[in-house]
Amino acid sequence: MTRTEFGYVSFFWGWWTFFEAVWIAVLWQSRSRVLGAGVYRLPGARRIGRGAWERRSAALLAELERQGVPAGARPEMGELVDRRGRIVVGRFVSVFLQVVPLLAAVLPFVWTASPSRTTVTPLWMCAAMAAFGGVSMALMAADMRAATVSDPAGTVTEEAVRFLELLLIPDGRRVQDSALDVHTRVFGHLCQALRAQARHTARRMSPAARERLRQTTERLIATLADADQRYLFGEGTDRDTAVGDLSLLVADALRHSCCPRGQRDSLVIIDATFLADAPEPDAAATAAEPLRSRLLAGAGKVAVAVGLLTGAVLFPGGGAVSVLLALAGLSVITPFREALYRVKEFFAGGSAPGVTDLQVAGEQLNRPTPATSMPCSHCGAHSPVTAVSRPVG
Repeated sequence: MTRTEFGYVSFFWGWWTFFEAVWIAVLWQSRSRVLGAGVYRLPGARRIGRGAWERRSAALLAELERQGVPAGARPEMGELVDRRGRIVVGRFVSVFLQVVPLLAAVLPFVWTASPSRTTVTPLWMCAAMAAFGGVSMALMAADMRAATVSDPAGTVTEEAVRFLELLLIPDGRRVQDSALDVHTRVFGHLCQALRAQARHTARRMSPAARERLRQTTERLIATLADADQRYLFGEGTDRDTAVGDLSLLVADALRHSCCPRGQRDSLVIIDATFLADAPEPDAAATAAEPLRSRLLAGAGKVAVAVGLLTGAVLFPGGGAVSVLLALAGLSVITPFREALYRVKEFFAGGSAPGVTDLQVAGEQLNRPTPATSMPCSHCGAHSPVTAVSRPVG
């Protein structure tokens, strides 16, 4: 590959990547990166894979019904199919658009650097291609992080469906890891998604509302962990009871997460009656965000900031556009963004608008929930979690 050809490839990759970084940064900062929000409105987009989603959703809901999960504690068929379809189609389109510039840069390079050709490829050109690939992969991670921050309930939907299918509909496919490792990994991803939902959903709410949502989430995770331990160590009737408890809890969390983002008007993530006998949560497991999520967030912010700052330097003509791009790139960095927010609050003369309304909402969320009635004499053989729905065994 000559320098001229490499310059053309770099120009195409650079501008595509620059606009991609701007797009991710704007949606990340505005918390509006919802998978499939725009793509699903295109004609024919709803039909992509819809038949497969309907069959899988019907099989999952049938298994939940067989486990004794009541209709009010599981999602509706149409709502679940629509939610999964939006997420899958949106993720497919985003990955496709992000892979295009990388393939446009790598494929000509691989063809010109093949052993059958007599030209020698410079080492710096190989390093540049490796850097292109690294930046593109980092932007993919940034887009995933932006989607998690903007629509954490969508992540819960994905992980809840994956866990329920693994628990109730084993497909028998051969994998490298053992069944126990796969189960542990999928369950861990579900717990991480629930914590991320609590962390990002109530981000702009009052401290009391955030704390209550965090406590509810930790109680839910503690109850799930207790049922999962009984599932892993139990046999016979005890194991069947644990499967029913897990199905009921995850199905109800899935029902709440399937609500479209634009129609979600509450912080309820689970029916409170299912957490009446929840064990104490593990404080060590809730101390901080997982290292993988922090590294992913850091890599994404660095990639977006580098893309914006590079665009500010390379933008033809410069001027006000370059200054705005540079400020946008710096605002991605957390300390600088917090400093800008404090300056804004200082010149605004106090609290940000809407704090009073958020505090009122937090006070409403902190109202004590009505005590659940004591079970009758016929409920003695019920599991603590499913005492409202089905008997043990």
